[in-house]
Amino acid sequence: MINVVEDFENKIRKFHLLPEAVVIDYKTIGYPFYYMHLDLTYLSHRSLELQEEFVLKCLKHGLVVQNQISNFLGVDDYFVEKVLSGLLSKGLVIKHENLKVTELGLQALQTQALMDTVSETKPFYIDAFNGEIHDYFQYNKVKNKDIDYLTGVIRKPKKVEDVVDYYEEIEKKLGALDKQEQVQLIQVNNIEKVYKLWHEVDIVLYKNNSDDNEVGYEFFSKGNININYRKTIEELYSQGQKVLDNILSFEMNNDEPIAEIRQDNDEVIKGIKKDTIKTVERLSVKINSLNNNDSSTDATSQSINEERKALKRQLDEIKTQTKISEIIHTSEHRDYLFKAFKEAEDRVMIVSPWIRSNVIDNRFLEILEKTLRKKVQVYIFYGLKQKKGWGQQNDTYAIKKLEELANNFKSFRFEKVDNTHRKIVVCDKKFGIVTSFNFLSFKADPKKTYRDELGVILRDKKTIEDLFQSGLELAS
Repeated sequence: MINVVEDFENKIRKFHLLPEAVVIDYKTIGYPFYYMHLDLTYLSHRSLELQEEFVLKCLKHGLVVQNQISNFLGVDDYFVEKVLSGLLSKGLVIKHENLKVTELGLQALQTQALMDTVSETKPFYIDAFNGEIHDYFQYNKVKNKDIDYLTGVIRKPKKVEDVVDYYEEIEKKLGALDKQEQVQLIQVNNIEKVYKLWHEVDIVLYKNNSDDNEVGYEFFSKGNININYRKTIEELYSQGQKVLDNILSFEMNNDEPIAEIRQDNDEVIKGIKKDTIKTVERLSVKINSLNNNDSSTDATSQSINEERKALKRQLDEIKTQTKISEIIHTSEHRDYLFKAFKEAEDRVMIVSPWIRSNVIDNRFLEILEKTLRKKVQVYIFYGLKQKKGWGQQNDTYAIKKLEELANNFKSFRFEKVDNTHRKIVVCDKKFGIVTSFNFLSFKADPKKTYRDELGVILRDKKTIEDLFQSGLELAS
């Protein structure tokens, strides 16, 4: 295992330019694909290569000496000699005193100008997560039956109708396979066979350095980083489809004491419970999936429309009662934090338990200072009561930098409070955020992190004011 970990570390350090990256764990899993044999009928040009066709046409029209052909085509003699050699070996050209096209060569030229019907069975692979189709895929078959298998989100194709959306891609792949510029797929006659297979990959968890609290991950396929798999998984998470939850243990990263978590399990703000946030997310994902569902029958389409309307009414009712405007996921939080700094005209408030220098970096400090120079009142409150040595500790360097800004700007109120587990942001009366995301200690780089954090955006002015006042009470 040590050699495997060292290999992972070396590749991550090289790929991400992180000389101190440390692998903390890895897990082998099965990544799902569908293997299909399709019975196809398509039109394709015949077997002549483009250079062979040009040389044959030159011979047919009276250029019967090698250097005449090379001069006409604008290529060197060696190239033409090589093409002629191939044509002679195929019996398409003969040579006596001069070169001459044979009857077989004339027939080849004639069929080259036409499209010929081809019927055959070819294999294709469909990625069960992103739906991409491949004509060739070299996979490592999962050998260990005890490993975890990911469940795909793409439906298994069973009928010809299920692969209609792939026709254009199949046509392109046929052209590439037959080395033809023009291939026209007439129809998929039948799915001869289809079954799911799993490609063995490793999920590798790592830190930028041994002191970092943020955990990144990479997919290793056949020993090398496959960034496309990670991008696919992250896109699914952004849509609310948490396909890794049964594979990885999404813990609180040891920075949140259990007692505090239990206190926070119910209401995140008056009238908004965590279960309500989850319900809003679930309904939003379901409605979105129905919006993307193209039904082939009027009856099915009507049924989908009715279901969509019912879910929309339920979602609107919850949003009206709770004042929730929308849901945001992990990587969106930091963007909203900087949006608050840039758009604020009056006030910005941030409340978060911990402070770390990997988050309070140069970019954060520069944007904060620009906000303060606009005479915007900024409030940053932090501080969580916890047992000594338990959980994440605050970074004294980051605190010092913020204290320096507070000394230079009267409009900046930076304080450590007695005990808060809240994570909120307020921007004027434009929007407020209530979340599980630690704004001052978790960077959430979408290229590296796998932690799933969920937040709500509030746009009701009275609710935003209540959120702001609740933050001020922490420092009173």
